[in-house]
Amino acid sequence: GTTALYSYLIQHPKIIPAYTNNNEDVADLHFFEYMISDNLKWYKSHFPISFSKSQKKHFITGEFTSTYMYHPDVPKRISNLLPKIKLIVILRNPIDKAYATYQQQFRFGEITTTFEETINAEFRRMSLNKDSPKLNSKNRDFENFVAHNIIRHGSYVNYLETWFEIFDKNQILILNSEDLKNSTKETLNQVFHFLNISNYDIPDISPVNVGKYPPINKTTRRKLIDFFKPYNQRLNKLLSTELNWDN
Repeated sequence: GTTALYSYLIQHPKIIPAYTNNNEDVADLHFFEYMISDNLKWYKSHFPISFSKSQKKHFITGEFTSTYMYHPDVPKRISNLLPKIKLIVILRNPIDKAYATYQQQFRFGEITTTFEETINAEFRRMSLNKDSPKLNSKNRDFENFVAHNIIRHGSYVNYLETWFEIFDKNQILILNSEDLKNSTKETLNQVFHFLNISNYDIPDISPVNVGKYPPINKTTRRKLIDFFKPYNQRLNKLLSTELNWDN
């Protein structure tokens, strides 16, 4: 959903995209995870520095890096550099997210086991960390590593609590990926309001990065429903929402 949302937003005339070294309008920079203040010049080089007359009055630029959410040091790093930033988080049913992430990582060759073997191995690692804290590597980058954390990364409330400790709630917009998919224009207008820019009919809102793979095993899904349920309940309490992901 992150890639889709960004691809829609940069079609707005008041939103100027960041760019990669190849001048592509795609920018998941990962700066705040692995490159901090001494590389600020590198980070700034990805954003536009000149604008047309119409853009000078009011424009927005930014980047997307979905894994920023999980790294424990990222919120403070962002706050130190950009204290007035506006942040957008798009959440997906954590079960569907875990399964989609597995399929992606399997294609990348990061994972070679079945989905069931993969999540069972992660559950065992979680138990080891809980029962034998001395085995924890204490590597903060490891918490961010996708292939070994596809279950834990769906425990959204654990991460958002940290973000809300550092940023005011009015700086963070939380979206549901299903709303972006099924009510695209309405969801985009919600984003435009949050960014304080006018509504705009995005020309191309066709689906982006749609994966096709077999459905998840029903028994496995039930196991994950039970696992994520307490986290989802805490999330709804934190956000004052009624996200129903128990299916």
